[in-house]
Amino acid sequence: MLTVNKVKTDFLYKGSLKKDSGLYYNSSVFEGYGNLCDLYFKSKNKQINQEQVDTYNDFRKHFENFLPEIERYILNSLKNSEIDLKDQIKNNDLTFDIIEIPLNVFKYDLVLVCGKTYKKFFFITRSIDIRVEFKNGRIKSIQRKKDTTQDN
Repeated sequence: MLTVNKVKTDFLYKGSLKKDSGLYYNSSVFEGYGNLCDLYFKSKNKQINQEQVDTYNDFRKHFENFLPEIERYILNSLKNSEIDLKDQIKNNDLTFDIIEIPLNVFKYDLVLVCGKTYKKFFFITRSIDIRVEFKNGRIKSIQRKKDTTQDN
């Protein structure tokens, strides 16, 4: 389990142009969901709060509860060109790419960027990128998007 001190000592810090904001970042492994997932804790004056760490720890403990809803959303959001590949996409692994824990954002308290890749025409690899926003331990919104940095 992470603690505030562990984030401050084990994560790298990157400041922004606004001198009072920045983020702590590192990588973590979610066994069976890709090789590495990037973790970002947003900060102000190099400070994060216990609530952010608790939010991450709670997600880490219960993330498997959200997988059926995410998988269902992916299959329901397939484009016409992907429908014929539905079985392949369904059987491919879901990968966790990014987890962001913002500081004092009221819309959401954790963001998961995840997705699936599939082969089209034997050699072209395509990806399905999903942004999942959580609030108070529940999925608030899921959206398939090209730019996962934008809010849902």
